[in-house]
Amino acid sequence: MQIIDRTRAHLHTVPLPGMAANAPRLLSTPILTSRYEAETRALWMYAHPTGRPCFTPELLADVVAQQQEVELAPGTVDFFLNCSGVPGVYNLGGDLDLFQKLVEAGDEAGLMRYAEACIRAINNNVAGLHADAVSMAVVQGDALGGGFEAALSCHVVIAERGAKLGFPEMMFNLFPGMGAYSLVARKAGPRVAEDLILNAKVLPAEKMYELGLVDHLAEPGRGEWVARDVMRQMSSQLKGFRAFQRAKMHAYVRLTYQELEDVTREWVRGAMKLDRKDLRTMERLVKAQNRMHAANHPGTGSVSA
Repeated sequence: MQIIDRTRAHLHTVPLPGMAANAPRLLSTPILTSRYEAETRALWMYAHPTGRPCFTPELLADVVAQQQEVELAPGTVDFFLNCSGVPGVYNLGGDLDLFQKLVEAGDEAGLMRYAEACIRAINNNVAGLHADAVSMAVVQGDALGGGFEAALSCHVVIAERGAKLGFPEMMFNLFPGMGAYSLVARKAGPRVAEDLILNAKVLPAEKMYELGLVDHLAEPGRGEWVARDVMRQMSSQLKGFRAFQRAKMHAYVRLTYQELEDVTREWVRGAMKLDRKDLRTMERLVKAQNRMHAANHPGTGSVSA
């Protein structure tokens, strides 16, 4: 195995002694780190962005890079676990600062490039990293907007009690456009998807479990323990689970990249029509999240809005 130490400027690798040469390389950057457990064949990926914990272009690039390393080492990863290294937050969603700047600049192409990076990561989870891996989300904290979409794109969603999950985008006259409707409708039905999205609902993990959007609940601080228990339970039926996931890719419920891209284009069109009132609402939401993050994590810095 190799550790990929990727700064924003360059990439170099450091081999780990005693590890299989064909095992996946691991990312180690200022905002994302991964570790591999040979005994469970599990790759744990932790996002720890600075400031507001959201999907910046840099974080998306790192996530996709680690996903691609799994694809390049087929047969070495049984479980791919998406985790957060930020206490109390899984991910707060899209980079609203960037959205605002691109909309104000009229940069539709730039917004589409960002959206395409998002759906690449979503599609990779849905497709088991194109390596027959079981994608899992370990939600230990709030997952909003794109953060909730990222979790729902995984085959298995584990969430700790008390975590808040949902789609607040309609607060600023937009909808979550990177797979929310497609993922929720397939898992819980179209009416549930419309209710959550159109009413900008943010609900506790316990309610999302009742709706069928969370597969396993964990007590606070026990998310990773539950994930290990789930992996142990799945190990004896792993071949069957994998075969079932592959079969779903051929069934009427399959989620294709084309569908994600088509919906995303509508999202971009909608975003470019936001007016000053909508953008100010978005800005207030960002500032509120920044204040909350700074209060809970003093000294980590914040993203200005």
